[in-house]
Amino acid sequence: MSPLDFLTPVNVAVGVLKSLIDQLNAAQDRKDRETTSVTADLVDLTTELRKTHVMIVKLVSPLRRLKDDAQTFGPEFKAVYDDFRDVYDAYDFGAERMRCHKVEQVKHRLQRRKLPFGSSAQWTQLFKTLDALGTADFDLIDQQYKPFMAHFNGAMQSIEGQVRSGKIGDAIAAKNSFLDSLGPEFDNNKALLEQMTDMVGTLTAKL
Repeated sequence: MSPLDFLTPVNVAVGVLKSLIDQLNAAQDRKDRETTSVTADLVDLTTELRKTHVMIVKLVSPLRRLKDDAQTFGPEFKAVYDDFRDVYDAYDFGAERMRCHKVEQVKHRLQRRKLPFGSSAQWTQLFKTLDALGTADFDLIDQQYKPFMAHFNGAMQSIEGQVRSGKIGDAIAAKNSFLDSLGPEFDNNKALLEQMTDMVGTLTAKL
């Protein structure tokens, strides 16, 4: 099990959103008022869903790029660690994480609209998925996201301590152990973030 498994409900919602965006693209660039309103809501929803992915990729990617070279690892890790501390210490991650109540607000707006594209089954699936996210605020964020970030912080502090003590081999091993614990899920979620970015661009172009 990957520490990033808590993102699975978000990833499911994104998959459903992608199917609806495909339907929008097939709707011959409709520009009526209802289509524009629904599209704007989907932009807001996709933007909200991608926030947690952005933060995780932003913090993990520099660590993954570090080479396992005993000659350069120390100073290069220090630069990565200093950047990590700037982000981790300055925020409570409120702005950088998905807000379940905002997802719920967008869902309610969509449910009140006349939905001009996509099938009834697609919208029902989206609303069912968003229902799970909208009621998962405490579980998803407090019980899973925050502990993951605390675990990440602990790993970074441990590596920094080993670097400071001159135990570069141990520091490299600890770095690799932490990255291995993320498994292929990190690559999958990074690819999904790129997809979500493309989705926001596609939707914005329709407005």
